[in-house]
Amino acid sequence: MLARTPHRYIVSKGPRADEFELADNMWGEARVPQTSIIPEVDLVITHGGNNTVTESLHFGRPMIVLPLFWDQYDNAERMQELGYGVRLATYDFADEELTGAVDGLLADEALRSDLGVLGERIRDLKGTRRAADLIEDVGRSA
Repeated sequence: MLARTPHRYIVSKGPRADEFELADNMWGEARVPQTSIIPEVDLVITHGGNNTVTESLHFGRPMIVLPLFWDQYDNAERMQELGYGVRLATYDFADEELTGAVDGLLADEALRSDLGVLGERIRDLKGTRRAADLIEDVGRSA
């Protein structure tokens, strides 16, 4: 279904990457460097794990979340509630629900602007530097 859209996709194919053939509007590998790729994309389609959700928010990108297990269900629900994305039933959505979510999120200029501001605020907090400083402080006091 995504092959029939005018959009281009980057796909993290996972450990069985060799078993997947991608359409002409897609590129992918077994693993992709998310923190390098997410800033370059307009939208993230994810299972909703903590890393991808926080990275997407960090870079101010809307999400389509298709949860598989554990924290992903809560993350998907929260992104839907906050309006930062769309949660779909992972194995039970109609093609037009996914393509409609892609088109709708990409066309939502207000959301993209709001997420851009949120991402900038998150990046300005310099959380990785603060975390590293805290870890060093704990190491020095041990």
